[in-house]
Amino acid sequence: MPESRRGTPKIIQTVSRRGYRKKRVPDRREDEQDVRPVEPGPDRRSQEQNEPTRPASTEEPEPGGEPVTFGGYTPLDPTKLKNVKIPVDPSGGAAGSKVVAMTGNVWLAMSNDDGATFKYFDPTTMFPAFAGGIVGDQQVIFIPEIDMFVWIMLHNPIASSGDGAFRLAFGTAEELKRKPKSGWRFVEFVASDVDVAGVDFDQPHLSASARFLIIAIDAVGKGRIVMRIPQSDLTAGQVGWEFIGPLTVGTGDYQFSAPCNNLPPGTFMAGHIDTSTLRIVAWPDGDSASTTHDVKVGKWSDSDDYSCSTPSGVDWSGRCGSRVSGATWRDGQLWFSWVSPRSRNGDAPFFPQPYTRVVAVNSATFANITEMQVWNPDFAFAYSALAVNSNGEVAIAVGWGGPTSEADAAFGILGDFVVWFRDGSTATTTAPGSATAGRWGDYLRTHRSQVTSPHFDGFGYFTNKDASGNIVQNPYHVRYGR
Repeated sequence: MPESRRGTPKIIQTVSRRGYRKKRVPDRREDEQDVRPVEPGPDRRSQEQNEPTRPASTEEPEPGGEPVTFGGYTPLDPTKLKNVKIPVDPSGGAAGSKVVAMTGNVWLAMSNDDGATFKYFDPTTMFPAFAGGIVGDQQVIFIPEIDMFVWIMLHNPIASSGDGAFRLAFGTAEELKRKPKSGWRFVEFVASDVDVAGVDFDQPHLSASARFLIIAIDAVGKGRIVMRIPQSDLTAGQVGWEFIGPLTVGTGDYQFSAPCNNLPPGTFMAGHIDTSTLRIVAWPDGDSASTTHDVKVGKWSDSDDYSCSTPSGVDWSGRCGSRVSGATWRDGQLWFSWVSPRSRNGDAPFFPQPYTRVVAVNSATFANITEMQVWNPDFAFAYSALAVNSNGEVAIAVGWGGPTSEADAAFGILGDFVVWFRDGSTATTTAPGSATAGRWGDYLRTHRSQVTSPHFDGFGYFTNKDASGNIVQNPYHVRYGR
């Protein structure tokens, strides 16, 4: 593979303690592109169908064994969220000092009491004007090694050049506990910084390896860019970065793919060559060049049918496609998850609804270790995220819904065959101008808890209607585990 390229270091900026004038949040110049179809693959290996996964309310009687419980659960007040856009796209991080940062489209919520209560902030008043204005696709993570929250904000392109743009903000848990609005520092990036001048950006993902902050972002129509910034630079006066890409593979390429979390020894990301082959990008922390490795997986259906309608007649999962949205590291194993379409008649095994596939791969040999499915004959499962706790359990955050249940989010541990939710959705959001096309997604998030390491922090949402009959997406933070 070609060597990575280096960018010119950027000086870290500070925000004004007085704040900035409120700015309009523009619409995206171009809405998120549909996930491209994946080429049919050969039937190289059989896929054993595991037992179905059941969504269950935490208000139900607990089953036998050792169930997953919600140790803390706080829905945000949607009336206090600024510039709310659909979908709400919840994301967040939590520090061991009980500071929680939570973002979405387009707002910030901060807690100093481990998520029991939140204060709400408008990002447009926290930072100066930049590019075509903040438009959404925000994500935040917490990096425990440097006690720092990192927040990425997608912006519309620069009008004069067409360069896509994003802002990267960061601050220590202690700084943000004292100054949640002005404790952030930041740098700004445009498409020319990564050799794709005049190209728009879409759906960034944040992760962290043992040494680097990792950013993966789509250069629209070109492929996925992967950047890495030394974590030590975030505590200094300027940041340097390396990058690879735009990366492509097959017709589906790495669109919206997430890099592995949980501090792996490098950057690992997967995309689809076809419906029976993954291609993994490996960029070890100590190497300047990346490599790719093809992994055979059980063939999934070539139907390309990701649709599933709820009781309100809304197809909530059809636009998800096969994005590799879940990615985590567990002691030398790479875990990836994505949505597979419903089966065609004659497919074996047979999956009546779209479902989430999970594979574990050896990070040294890139051999397929195990595969499983999160599926149910009555519900679709989509938009998954993965994380690992100190006990080596792999958690999943996942959207679910079907003919008898409106689209909702749930959390659980793989192998239990049950995922848990608290407030059930009573509505599903539609796309603008449509009565049947859903606008659910675009992602959920979950991470290992820094307060209780066998537990996880999750960031999801449920949907209902307010007193006026308006559909409301309600983001929440949850602490869950055994």
